Amino acid sequence: MFYASMRWLSKIILCFIFRIEVIGIKNVPKTGPVIVAANHISNYDPIILSSIFHRKIHFLAKKELFQRRFTNWFFQKLHAIPVDRQSGIVIRPVRRSLKVIENGEVLGIFPEGKRCKNGESIKPKKGVAFFGLKTGAPVLPVAIVYLDTKKWIRKPVKVVIGPMMYLNELKSSDYTVLAEAVMNRSRELGEIYAQVDDYQEILG
Repeated sequence: MFYASMRWLSKIILCFIFRIEVIGIKNVPKTGPVIVAANHISNYDPIILSSIFHRKIHFLAKKELFQRRFTNWFFQKLHAIPVDRQSGIVIRPVRRSLKVIENGEVLGIFPEGKRCKNGESIKPKKGVAFFGLKTGAPVLPVAIVYLDTKKWIRKPVKVVIGPMMYLNELKSSDYTVLAEAVMNRSRELGEIYAQVDDYQEILG
């Protein structure tokens, strides 16, 4: 109930801040486990994705967001999974993430591991590859494109959702290679937006 209420409230607030266009929404499976892998530019990214997906997303989030009593309660209610990026101890978040996938739910990951500026390219973390290969769950690549604009409100944003990727079909067991394949696909989706008008046809 709390998640649904916050999703409804977020959609209202986002309407005043952004003008969001979603492309390829039919690529989102209605049931079954899936790993959503998106580029990460803004703090709004998880809010935008949660508002447009009809299914609940369990996002991996930095541990710092959970340090205060209220924020810990808040993000736990949103089913976020804390990750300690400094210590490198990932046993607990890995177990929780695997449980999400085993339960047939949606796991949200930003493979870059941090917010990156437009055009910035960094080596993705291996987590998305580990979960995709370990569970066999499909990975749904997503590109979030914030258009350059001087507007203070209703800034245009494109969310491009590509067809699902099955990492066990890519004939590689190298987590680095597979993570880069996912991230490259997300970047390609953003480039498709920049070059072509009829995205719905391309994304099937």
